[in-house]
Amino acid sequence: MTEPAPHAASRVALITGAAGGLGGAVAARFADAGWRTALQGRTGHLPRLASDFPNALVVAADLLDPEATADAVAQVLERWGRLDALVHLVGGFAMGSALDLTAEGLEDQLDVNLRTAVNAVQAVLPAMLERGSGSVITVASRAAVHGGARMPAYAASKAALVAYARSLRAEVEPSGVAVSVLVPMGTIDTAANRSAMPDADPARWLDAAELADAAVFLAGRGPRGRVPYLEVHPSL
Repeated sequence: MTEPAPHAASRVALITGAAGGLGGAVAARFADAGWRTALQGRTGHLPRLASDFPNALVVAADLLDPEATADAVAQVLERWGRLDALVHLVGGFAMGSALDLTAEGLEDQLDVNLRTAVNAVQAVLPAMLERGSGSVITVASRAAVHGGARMPAYAASKAALVAYARSLRAEVEPSGVAVSVLVPMGTIDTAANRSAMPDADPARWLDAAELADAAVFLAGRGPRGRVPYLEVHPSL
């Protein structure tokens, strides 16, 4: 039986990749919306996350390690006894021509963009399925939809993530667990992207705060208003 949607103040969100450029905006927006937050990062990121978000539970985990991922989720459940949303932000980008693509390069992109999501989902699903409620949100990219020159491994790994999320939704949504894909349809305005592209105009990029709002919107949907796929576009 699906559990009624709880009040926001009692909801718990696990945000992976919280130390990234988008992660900070998402963590802040969930906290502002009244959610309790658990923020995952690697060990070196924990002091900054704890300083920036003193009310959050900060957990270290390498999401390529299924056991470490499960342990991080167990810490969340031990702290609050529930987990209402997984917002999976971990990902990576690599460029290179299709001709030069190696098996190792392809595996690296599949690892960071797909395997981390699979490990995180498998860690959170048992608790969500037991309660008959929860929300899983993954982040794809424009390249997953349209491809892009000199990014074959990245586009393929993000497309694989979308296919995985769609299959997951078909399997678990009848049990009360929603699955959504958030798709930024352009470059996200982060400090890292500004540094990497100093000659670009960030006014034409996506606002990280707008994407964070979209993630909160997806996590808060009830069973009669699911949004399985949401594109967010920058200025024309």
